[in-house]
Amino acid sequence: MEIKTILIIVGLIATGLVIKACVPTTNKETQNTDRPTKTAKPTKTIENDKLVVVNDVTPNEIKQAIQQFCNIYNQESYRALPELTIVSDNEYVITFPNDIDFETFCYFVNYLHYPSDIFYKPNITAWTTTSQGDSWMKDELVGKKVMLYIPKDDQDYDNVYLTTSDNLGYKMGFALGEASQRLDNLRRTFQNPTIDLNKLEGRETVKFD
Repeated sequence: MEIKTILIIVGLIATGLVIKACVPTTNKETQNTDRPTKTAKPTKTIENDKLVVVNDVTPNEIKQAIQQFCNIYNQESYRALPELTIVSDNEYVITFPNDIDFETFCYFVNYLHYPSDIFYKPNITAWTTTSQGDSWMKDELVGKKVMLYIPKDDQDYDNVYLTTSDNLGYKMGFALGEASQRLDNLRRTFQNPTIDLNKLEGRETVKFD
């Protein structure tokens, strides 16, 4: 009986976290500047290959969207500390010097596509290499370079799409029972990033928390 009770509690907590990720945010949440203590803020640089490239937005729009995401997800712990590099007036690169877990990374890509009270039509593509402990992992996804995106005709709003380097396609849904759905028809073929991070030194960067 005790084990059954524990499993029920764990299930309710997991359901609550997923619902929180999928429920539309409010103005109060996107403007909330509450943060943990400064001593809890990660300072160590962690090598990783998480990268987001955004086109077809203005500098103010992308800055606002990133800050809103941080306002939502960094209230209890620092889940995301993105760094924005402005390549041009129409191209932006986002990296995570302190790393970010795969699940939050997926939420980040989704939020940039569907930010609260920002009306734009961005072109967003992200890349990372998956690990065994990542959320929603299937064996055939582990350890692969993957590309994340949201198709222009998406109508579900609570997911990201994933293509592996060997062109396996998945829809990563945030609702219970919808994670890691293999696609019969590939929506986008895999492409390597066109951005060389080594050539971005000296460009304007903005750090968020």
